Amino acid sequence: MKVLLFALKVIVVLALLVVVAFAGMSAWSRFSPPELGLVDGKLRACPGTPNCVSSQTDDPGKQVRPMAYVGNREQTETALRRASMRLGLVAQTQEGDYWHLKATSQIFRFIDDVEFSFDDANQVVHLRSASRAGYSDRGVNRARAEALQAAMTAPAG
Repeated sequence: MKVLLFALKVIVVLALLVVVAFAGMSAWSRFSPPELGLVDGKLRACPGTPNCVSSQTDDPGKQVRPMAYVGNREQTETALRRASMRLGLVAQTQEGDYWHLKATSQIFRFIDDVEFSFDDANQVVHLRSASRAGYSDRGVNRARAEALQAAMTAPAG
């Protein structure tokens, strides 16, 4: 009986440590300002962690396709705003060819940064989606990029 009680206490303590760790990472993601923006006209490179995808990386594990323009630039911006709203992204910056939006996870409130760079010459929108905290994102940023691709071409309504 004492062994069972001890094992139960260990399980409870470990569970509490996991909750505290996730709460700490959530707080860190809300208060740690990420390095964002364009560098030499391109989105910043993804970090060494697997919780980032970009259409401007050479790393096949982090690479996603850029999004093709939907008509002209104005129509593409409208489609991207609509797609972003469908996915619950919140605009932070929209300056010229660069947009920065924020995604917040449901349970632990982790913040991810989603960036777009409009390339009028090639008629594509480059994107980068990266987690602010943690190491792995369990494919969340890749799934978001794919959902944006699909939502960009979905009919309005």
